[in-house]
Amino acid sequence: MKDLFAKCGMNCGRCSTYKENLKTEEDRQRCSDAWKKYFNIRLSPEKLRLCDGCQTPDHENPVRYINCHARKCAIFNSVETCAHCSAYPCEDAAQHSLTTDAIQKMTDRLGSPIPQEDYIAFLEPYEGQKHLDTIRLSLTSEKIVEMKAVSFKPKIIDFPDNLALSKEESSELKTVHRLLTSVDTANNISYARQLALKKSRQHILKILWGFGRYGKFTEGNDPYLMLESQTYLEQKIHSYHSKVIEYFKTLKTVGVYCEIVPLIEKEWLTPTGGLRKDGWFMKMSFGKKAGGLTALKSLIKYTVKLNKKYGKDAFRYFSRADMKILCK
Repeated sequence: MKDLFAKCGMNCGRCSTYKENLKTEEDRQRCSDAWKKYFNIRLSPEKLRLCDGCQTPDHENPVRYINCHARKCAIFNSVETCAHCSAYPCEDAAQHSLTTDAIQKMTDRLGSPIPQEDYIAFLEPYEGQKHLDTIRLSLTSEKIVEMKAVSFKPKIIDFPDNLALSKEESSELKTVHRLLTSVDTANNISYARQLALKKSRQHILKILWGFGRYGKFTEGNDPYLMLESQTYLEQKIHSYHSKVIEYFKTLKTVGVYCEIVPLIEKEWLTPTGGLRKDGWFMKMSFGKKAGGLTALKSLIKYTVKLNKKYGKDAFRYFSRADMKILCK
């Protein structure tokens, strides 16, 4: 094995699925057992795919990672690794790294120290941040490239002036329009962040759409919309618990409050942290910043009308906050 660092700092050359390291049935079995033990990833030996490594050019059709945000950003900025970029370290580079905390959690779960041989073979290659820090220290200022800043401003349809509604109803819908417009916009960011925001915006809007279209309204002192687990998953929204919580935090910044409510004490999550089909539901409520209860009800009316007119294409209009359907 030899060092071959990915754009994000992972050591492809020492990864157990790199094409040079996965040649025999013994190699496959060892990798499969280790990934199950340390990462809770269940892949049978025969299903493991040879990886070409991150640095393989796109025109050679590399297996895996071709759509990685960090990789695309590095290519966009013409840098060998993230360490060669003036914006390093950034949040997107760090997301691709196995952390010390994660390794400690593995140790706690296993109840014993991780053997040094296993650490070197199956964990150390993925400590991308550590590798990038080392690479950065070796670089002269001339080898550090200035990041190309970009912005993220999704296509939004202006709020219409001639709504076929009362002044009060129009005001409520304007609040919903402002909410859909404000989710994840940014200036002077990296290309990786732009790609990440674009993806997260789609998932966040699908959460709002799912609640508005399929949520069940619950009256009481603190009224909310309830979305069942299977209905949520049918919307093809990210199903990893940590990612969903990240989306909830973004929604909270615009006054939308969401939470996952477990119905059972255990096993509503998979071993790798994914949401199972049963055993939980979601709640959503609007705070004052998002327009409160009236705006929440307006969201329901808006999604129902979009779905009635456009069917399977309705979400496309919703994602652009297109409210022309409500005009005279």
